[in-house]
Amino acid sequence: MLATLSRITGMSRARRFVARHYGLTQVAIVVLGVELYETARHMMEPDWPAAYSNAHRVVSWEDFMNIAWEQSLQRAFLGVPDLVKAMNVFYFVGHFVLTSIFFFWLYHTNRDGFRRFRNGFLAATGIALVIHWRFPTAPPRLVDGYVDTLRRFSDIDIGSATSSSFSNPVAAVPSLHAGWALGVGIGLVVFARPLIWKAIGVAYPIAVVLTIVVTGNHYVFDALMGYAVMAVGFLVTSPRLWRGRDDRLQPSSA
Repeated sequence: MLATLSRITGMSRARRFVARHYGLTQVAIVVLGVELYETARHMMEPDWPAAYSNAHRVVSWEDFMNIAWEQSLQRAFLGVPDLVKAMNVFYFVGHFVLTSIFFFWLYHTNRDGFRRFRNGFLAATGIALVIHWRFPTAPPRLVDGYVDTLRRFSDIDIGSATSSSFSNPVAAVPSLHAGWALGVGIGLVVFARPLIWKAIGVAYPIAVVLTIVVTGNHYVFDALMGYAVMAVGFLVTSPRLWRGRDDRLQPSSA
């Protein structure tokens, strides 16, 4: 009896703490999720033979679907080095920084929307981690015929078979750069009120996909898989969104 009362008291205190520090706890949840993801990526030992084999599979699938656009896009942009350098910075910094800014804004705009998007992003990230583990894939920049723009223009090596890496270098499929960008874009379209921000919400995912392809870090197929993983993440965490309109997700009037 005393143990039960103690548990109830502890749960009540925890709820009161969360209520008093709601913003802090939400930030902690997101940071913890990202840290767990990055830790798991670092712990994965790259399977380079499988990664190269899977990269060639991706190329063959793209040929079948007529979406093998990576080399053409790279050639079109390599003649403008300053633009490519800017895309390198965008790829290297924008993924976490802009996503964090989006969630900070969404938290202050629509709390229900924040929770839904937070859960969808975390679920999609977890699914992607499993795929990275079971289907290691080398990025285009490590395959003949593609250029590693980070190394050529910015002298940055983010991982190869002969060097150390910031994280798992064979986690090209799916692209969370693309998946997260799609989520951010949808969030802006749904919740932003000024038309300019809705337009940015449409343009942002396109800019990210263009960047990850031109820099040689992902295939077009990787981006499509990133979109699919994000969709599944939201399907798992917010099934009502797929069955019809959910008024709680509508932009608040505040």
